[in-house]
Amino acid sequence: MSKTAIIFPGQGSQKVGMANDLYEHNEAATTILNQAQNAVDFDILETMFTDKEAKLGQTENTQPALLTHSSALLNALNDLNADYTMGHSLGEYVSLVASGVLKFEDAVKIVRKRGQLMAEAFPDGVGSMAAVLGLDYEAVDAICKQLSTESEIIEPANINSPGQIVVSGHKSLIDQLVEEGKSLGAKRVMPLAVSGPFHSSMMQVIKDDFADFIDQFEWSDAQFPVVQNVHAQGETDANVIKAHMIEQLYSPVQFIDSTEWLIEQGVDHFIEIGPGKVLSGLIRKINKNVKVTSIQTLEDVKGWNEND
Repeated sequence: MSKTAIIFPGQGSQKVGMANDLYEHNEAATTILNQAQNAVDFDILETMFTDKEAKLGQTENTQPALLTHSSALLNALNDLNADYTMGHSLGEYVSLVASGVLKFEDAVKIVRKRGQLMAEAFPDGVGSMAAVLGLDYEAVDAICKQLSTESEIIEPANINSPGQIVVSGHKSLIDQLVEEGKSLGAKRVMPLAVSGPFHSSMMQVIKDDFADFIDQFEWSDAQFPVVQNVHAQGETDANVIKAHMIEQLYSPVQFIDSTEWLIEQGVDHFIEIGPGKVLSGLIRKINKNVKVTSIQTLEDVKGWNEND
C-alpha cells in the first residue's frame, strides 16, 4: 500500500517575493497570509513580498515567513491525504499545523518568539554554522570532538544526507573547520549565513524561556504521525511532541534517520511544500527509488488540484 508524507523546509529556503503569487489569487492561501499579518507584531507580508528593509534574513522574521508560506500553500492544496508529516527544523512547526497539533495563528506566534530567542541568545559573532560536504556523520562527529575545547564547542547539527552534515557551535571553531576542512578529509566546508549556533547544545540557554512561552497555547494530539527531528520517530501524543519541540532547539536534526524511518513505514511519495527544493534533493540522495514532488508556487498548486 503506497503511503505519502508531506514535508516542509526550514531556514535557508526563504526568498523575496515568497507567496506573493498566492496572495489575492488563491482564497485559501490568502486567508492564511492575512491571519499571519494579524497574529504578528511586524509587517510580515511586506517583508515576504518586497522586503524593502532587507530584514527577511533575520531569523525572527525568516521563521514566521517560512511557516506562513508553507501553511498558505498547504491550505490551498486539495486532497493531500497524507499518512505522515515531517519538517526540517523550523519546518517541523508546519507539520504541527498540518496535523492539527497547533492552530496556525498560535504556531506563527511561537516561531516568531523562537526566532527572537535564538537571535538574542548570543551576541553577533559568537556562534555560527557550516555545511561539511563529502564526509559521513561519524567522520564529522570525530572532527568536532577533536576541535572542541573546554570553553568552545562544535557539534553536528543537521544530519541532512550522506555527505552533507551541517555543524554548529562557536564561530572561532567553525572558521577553523572552514579553513582546515579539506586537510581533514572534507570535499568542502561552506559557512552558512546564520547568526547563531542553532541546534547545538549552546542553545540550551533559551530552553526555559521558550518552554514558558509555548505553555500558553493549546497543543492537541496529532491527527496523523509527525516524524520528529530529535529522534526520527512518528509521534501523535501532544505532550511528547511539545517536549520534543523544546529539545529540538539544542539537538541535531536527524533528517537521514527520519527519512529512512518513513520509508520503512511504507512511504514512497514525499511532497515538499514550501519555497525551494532543498529537502527533495536531500531525499533523492538518501533514497533514489521514492517519488518526490515539490509544490512551491501558485502554478504548482493549480497543477496538483487539477490532476488530483
